[in-house]
Amino acid sequence: MTKEDIIKKYLAGELSDSEKRKFEGTEEFAQIHKLLKAVNNFKAPEYDADSQYSKLSNKLMKPKRSISLYKRISPLVRIAAVVLFALTISFLFYDNFNAANKQGWIAEQAEVYLPDSSFVSLNKGSKIKFSKDTWGKERNVELIGEAFFRVKKGSKFNVKTQQGTVTVLGTQFGVKDRDKYYEVTCYSGSVRVQTSETKVVLKPNKAYRLVNGKEENFTIACKTEPDWLNGESSFKSVPLRFVLNELERQYNVRVEAQGIDLNQLFTFRFSHENLDIALESITLPVNLKYQVNGNKILITFEGK
Repeated sequence: MTKEDIIKKYLAGELSDSEKRKFEGTEEFAQIHKLLKAVNNFKAPEYDADSQYSKLSNKLMKPKRSISLYKRISPLVRIAAVVLFALTISFLFYDNFNAANKQGWIAEQAEVYLPDSSFVSLNKGSKIKFSKDTWGKERNVELIGEAFFRVKKGSKFNVKTQQGTVTVLGTQFGVKDRDKYYEVTCYSGSVRVQTSETKVVLKPNKAYRLVNGKEENFTIACKTEPDWLNGESSFKSVPLRFVLNELERQYNVRVEAQGIDLNQLFTFRFSHENLDIALESITLPVNLKYQVNGNKILITFEGK
């Protein structure tokens, strides 16, 4: 195989274990690994790399220029050109997307780059609003629902919700604002939380929660981002009603619980990929059973 074939098979995940180990010891791997690491945080639109590579090849092979030039260009550079082209399209997409929404809400599971390149990821049933025109003077974001923030260092950055305000300078944190449920988690740096009940400063791996009017400060496992970014919802000592509410949001279903104390505290984790597996994760550990009828789910005690 040529170097170009090896690189393309590596990117497609088609190398055998021995071929992969051999390739990982080459200079080409070091360069392409560095390139992929640099663009890892960019979310590009759907992109056909083979099609664009073919178009690029045709352009480079035009008479009087391309044959000798094309042969001198390494496979890595040709592939890198395609990746950079995709990033350019992605940048324009997000810039236009943000500009178009500067006066309105950006909703659903979107990944948004703010004017200062701070990053926001929205969970289902969530939305944010900010002003691009005044961003240079004040970095304010309004949030309904749940979001993860990766904030660039700079002036004060505020996330305002109905139940409280989070203030930071530069850090990574999560905010969840649902009906009678407010939670802030700090993953790096520090954040200041202010509600009608209290003011508290959170350090990494610390969290504050206000549920049904009851405050709680607690410690989380060492991590850099919330579980929902990786396709799971997790809850620690949370009333069952909020777990079921999140299940409804993630799967667009309606849940009815019969004969169950929805205020009882549970620790749960469920996947966003498969409804049956998610329901088993919730019901089996606490002796519940479920029935699915279309988009309606009935949950009862086992044996009833």
